[in-house]
Amino acid sequence: MMTTYEGSNIERLRDSIDAAWEEARNFGLDPFPTHFELVPASIMYEFASYSLPGRFSHWTHGKAYYRQKMQYDFGLSKIYEMVVNTNPSYAFLMEMNSLLQNTFVVAHVFGHTDFFKNNAYFQHTSRRMIDKVSIHAERIAKYEFDHGKAEVERFLDAALSIQEHVDYNLLLRGDDHDEDETKLAAELSSDYDDLWDLDKKQQKAEEERDRLPGKPPKFPEKPEKDILLFLIRYSPILQPWQRDVLEIVRSEMLYFIPQMQTKVMNEGWACLSIDSVVLTDSGFVQYGELHDLLAQGKTISVGSGKGALDRVTDRHIRRNAPTVRLRTRRGLVLEGAEEHKLSIGPDKWIALKDVQVGQRIPLSVGDNVWPERLVAIERAVGSVALQAADVSGHTASSSMSGNVEHSGALVEASRQDTYQRAAFKSAAFPLKAPTQVSEAFAEFLGYLLGDGSMHSAKNVISYTAGERALAERYAGLVTELFAIEPTLMWDSQISNRNGGRWRVDFYSTNVLDLLQSLGVDLKAEARTRSIPKVVLRSPKAVMSAFLRACFAGHSRVSSREGVVLAAFSAEMARTLQIVLLNYGILTHRDGSKVRIKGESAQLFAREIGSDLARRREKLQRYLNDPRWFLPQDPMDEVVSIEQDVADVYDITVDNSHRYVANGMLHHNSIWHSRIMRKMGDRGIITDPDIIEFAQLHSGVLSPSRTTLNPYYLGFKMFEDIERRWNEPSREEQERLGRRPGSGLQKMFEVRELDNDVSFLRNYLTEDLIKDLDLYLYKKEGDEWVVVEKNWQKVRDGIVASMTNLGFPYLVIEDGDYRGNRELYIKHLFESQELDLGYAEKTLQYVHQMWGRPVHLETIYENKRILLTYDGERNSKSTLEK
Repeated sequence: MMTTYEGSNIERLRDSIDAAWEEARNFGLDPFPTHFELVPASIMYEFASYSLPGRFSHWTHGKAYYRQKMQYDFGLSKIYEMVVNTNPSYAFLMEMNSLLQNTFVVAHVFGHTDFFKNNAYFQHTSRRMIDKVSIHAERIAKYEFDHGKAEVERFLDAALSIQEHVDYNLLLRGDDHDEDETKLAAELSSDYDDLWDLDKKQQKAEEERDRLPGKPPKFPEKPEKDILLFLIRYSPILQPWQRDVLEIVRSEMLYFIPQMQTKVMNEGWACLSIDSVVLTDSGFVQYGELHDLLAQGKTISVGSGKGALDRVTDRHIRRNAPTVRLRTRRGLVLEGAEEHKLSIGPDKWIALKDVQVGQRIPLSVGDNVWPERLVAIERAVGSVALQAADVSGHTASSSMSGNVEHSGALVEASRQDTYQRAAFKSAAFPLKAPTQVSEAFAEFLGYLLGDGSMHSAKNVISYTAGERALAERYAGLVTELFAIEPTLMWDSQISNRNGGRWRVDFYSTNVLDLLQSLGVDLKAEARTRSIPKVVLRSPKAVMSAFLRACFAGHSRVSSREGVVLAAFSAEMARTLQIVLLNYGILTHRDGSKVRIKGESAQLFAREIGSDLARRREKLQRYLNDPRWFLPQDPMDEVVSIEQDVADVYDITVDNSHRYVANGMLHHNSIWHSRIMRKMGDRGIITDPDIIEFAQLHSGVLSPSRTTLNPYYLGFKMFEDIERRWNEPSREEQERLGRRPGSGLQKMFEVRELDNDVSFLRNYLTEDLIKDLDLYLYKKEGDEWVVVEKNWQKVRDGIVASMTNLGFPYLVIEDGDYRGNRELYIKHLFESQELDLGYAEKTLQYVHQMWGRPVHLETIYENKRILLTYDGERNSKSTLEK
């Protein structure tokens, strides 16, 4: 559905932007002034594919656009915002985003623009880059007109093939300067004035080569990392327009590099499907309901395994995420995002997308985490029955509060003909109503949902049972709870092998209203009924009373199968399985049937049991038979895996960072969240989904198991820095001089001075690596295997993978190889082999810009080799060690 931003919505978005700016400043952030612009999806994806609005055209940008736009059209991914590092900064919001999503994005943007303004690695970037790229695009368009579009695109292909091979450290050392920026600052009279010194550059290079007679000096004097700059200065064949194109590509790449150097830090500044059932101190709560409770400010702790509880500190939502749905041999079902982590043993986790059929999963059994308080029931006093029975409002109110004297009076009144006629005609007001979901009320619900029926048109509530004892117990509960005396009779019209069933009827609109207010579907057929939420959120004794009554007529004991519970639907059976695991009861589910054997059957008998003496006796005989009483393994096995797309939910959990949902243990997945919370406190944001942690940037979520999630890693590292500097140990205070409460100051210091490499090297601690379950992978054959879990080696491996932004480290070793003006490039090998096919094609491009044979030394299969392109063919030779 398209979100329109007109009238009040525009004003609300403006107000949210102003409020987010104010809160960002209150936190101590110092962002650039930021202009926001709403754009349609097509424009957003065009900007994203070009990386900047107004950039020069090239087929690679079009390829990126169609790939991203296709993923958006098919609902596979979505860009929420794009922010440009300029002063003032520009942020583009997508029209299709909801008002809440764009408010969240605005808060996120201010974290980015603060980082752009204050981090040392951004200090040398152009703050007028949008103007620059527009000038660049005009110059390239002019060259296309002068030299032909095909010729310019052919040269751009060559330039872009090595665009990453620049040396950003030249800017930090001051060895390089941006002439484009100088001309812009001086407000050039012409867009092409900055070409004036290209001839001087070439002349100077030639003079340097020719300045000494005899044997020429080593050229270059030391290895040159900036290959683009070397070609601009020293290529013997480039025309002025070609040197300028290389200069354009290089200057734009230098602009993007700081963002690549600080992605983890910058992003630091999701998750199961909505129907997953989470174990909490408030009972069993589905994810959607859990998020609503957290949005209302409720403090909730979740079961984190072995009976422990940890507080939820945040919540996250990701829309339209690719998901994996697992089904187990016991009948459990789990659906979550591909990268969601599932426990497969002590301190062992696996992403859902990596789970294979046959994977064994430990179940969280016997946590025994239950709410301590009864669920309150709030009901208003009506007037229909009061008038019919000539009972005062005070008497009714006293009765509903539990006054026995008044309740007795109302029971007596219920026997009067006048009241009975009113009850049938106008649906009697309940003479008494429970104020809490007690054991008795849960038992009533269990009987009613197990073998009852509700007819709102006739205002009648009925229950049938094969055993008179059950019918009498149910009738007694109706009188105890509502002060209504129901009718109990044998109904021979009910067709079954016993010739009929015992039937209990009573009439009350208000009891029907009460049931409906508690989430009971009055029209639901038996096969669609489920355990009411008020029962799922009740103490253990209440849950036991409900289950005992619910399955009084829908369970049996088999000498081979143990206890067999016949739930009304597969959905109810799935929930029942999860509930029973909390008791410590292991089950197998087949459709809507739940089977309990061995030790678990014994636990079922002790914790829940049966209301029927004959069934209790039969269960005891089963438990006394050693043939069937076998210990059970609290493990499960994946039997099927399906792919889908769904909204997924996650929570952040204190201390353990894990929680129990659907009977299994899960691992939970800075500034925007804090800003949004403050706006919520001020009443500016009221939507229950106040913080939607979604895929806001390309690459926020890991595309593979060998790639870090920069958003999550950066967030957790900044969070850890703040905690450690806020609460230093005594040793840290004495030895390192850390002052308690200095967490925020330290975060700002790190934001200003570090890049990703130094950030990870200095602040990725042993505890964080263990908590985030980081390790190194290596491909062996067709499989990825863990090769390192030592925390220091893992940290160093991650840092090494980010050195030189993850690109091969290449340097110009010799620009006059063999005295023949040939170019010799050396790969400073760091255990990562080159793709030889790609390398050979790239050598052809470099030859196009150098004009002489080009060589590349590297290591492949533990051998030093030399790749060569001489202008006609590629060749490969082995070098001596």
